[in-house]
Amino acid sequence: MVSSGTSTAQPRWRTTLLTAAGYAIALGSMAWVFAGLNWLELWKDVRSARVEWLVVAGLFGLAPYVYNGWRWNLLLRPVARLKLWRTVRAFYIGLFANEVLPMRPGELISSYLLAAWNQMPFSVTVSSVALERLLDGLSLAIAFSIAAALLPLPGNLIKGVRLLAGLLLGASVLLLFLLWKKPYEAYLPSRLLRRLRPAMEGLRRMSNARTLLLSVAASFGNLALQVFPYWALNKAYRLNLSIAALTVVVLIVRTAVIVPTVPGNAGLLLAACVLGLSLFGIGKTRATGFVALLYLVTNVPLLIGGAAVTGWSGVGILKLRREMKGASSDNSRAS
Repeated sequence: MVSSGTSTAQPRWRTTLLTAAGYAIALGSMAWVFAGLNWLELWKDVRSARVEWLVVAGLFGLAPYVYNGWRWNLLLRPVARLKLWRTVRAFYIGLFANEVLPMRPGELISSYLLAAWNQMPFSVTVSSVALERLLDGLSLAIAFSIAAALLPLPGNLIKGVRLLAGLLLGASVLLLFLLWKKPYEAYLPSRLLRRLRPAMEGLRRMSNARTLLLSVAASFGNLALQVFPYWALNKAYRLNLSIAALTVVVLIVRTAVIVPTVPGNAGLLLAACVLGLSLFGIGKTRATGFVALLYLVTNVPLLIGGAAVTGWSGVGILKLRREMKGASSDNSRAS
């Protein structure tokens, strides 16, 4: 009984510390951005934005939801043939959860829903998300390398991207080694192996050359879709930046928000976007107005639509998170 209480207390402390660290990072990022802002100039810039291009940006912001549902199905195709609408719905509810809950639990919630709606092991859908994020990281590093060859980027940024690329490449090689050589089987308890086997078998089937190549190509497509709202906002806000420059800003933002913090990653996204725009001569006040409009046209539709889809699906975000944690703890006790 004592050990059980200790095991439940430790994750709570860990979660509390991680959440506190996430909020500290977000608040520090916001403090840096808001220091020295010209609020009157910011308000004038936002008011002068062209509404028609804001609408276009909002429409572009909706496209990745369906695309990423299709991309998830593409990765899982060697394991199961899934209905697109179910996957899009699970993905959308997960995004909505990220907007209202800290520490970005949406990917786990999406995985939990997709597994429940398709009678699949939760471990398989979670492992598919982990593989997808690894491929996303590799596509980010490759895109950064291409951008560095075309634009004069800071040396520290290029070094950081090269370090990230090296780490991701090493992680990819290690994953493939574990999947195909199975060195862990001689050391892990048989009950734990039984729990891991569906996920490892699913990863092995997803890691065939054709699926990996198509998924990497789909990751680049996802990056391209992320640029379109920025391009439309660039038109609305009259920044006159090139597609290449906006792509670099998107890459910086996508890399920064890998770290889970507050709902919507508000602080890090704000600071990363302002920092990225500063590389191309956009001042802090003007860049902050750009991010404010970005939030308006992309997050507000997500919040409204996410609440509607979640309610229509008959699920509750907080209840889902509790059920997901219960399933994870049951699995760990059984193993």
